[in-house]
Amino acid sequence: SFPLQVQDIEFTQIEMKVIEGLKIGNECLNKMHQVMSIEEVERIIGETQDAVEYQRQIDELLAGSLTEEDEDAILEELNAITQEQLELPEVPSEPLPEKIP
Repeated sequence: SFPLQVQDIEFTQIEMKVIEGLKIGNECLNKMHQVMSIEEVERIIGETQDAVEYQRQIDELLAGSLTEEDEDAILEELNAITQEQLELPEVPSEPLPEKIP
């Protein structure tokens, strides 16, 4: 009877560890769900699809499959983008710290 009790205690301890692990896992999942909503996932997927479509257009351009009108329109758009004023961060005026060897 004594070895059976030891086995029962050991098994109960294992069960408790499993339940504690499940509890911690559920808490982690709940926190992740609070941070990442369905809308956020849909937004990320949409952005990824947009990026894939943009890359496809670039690939077509590089493959020479676009018409001359398409190329002209893309070059105009590129020119407009490169003419825009970029907002760059301010450059610090104080000198950089000395490098420590």
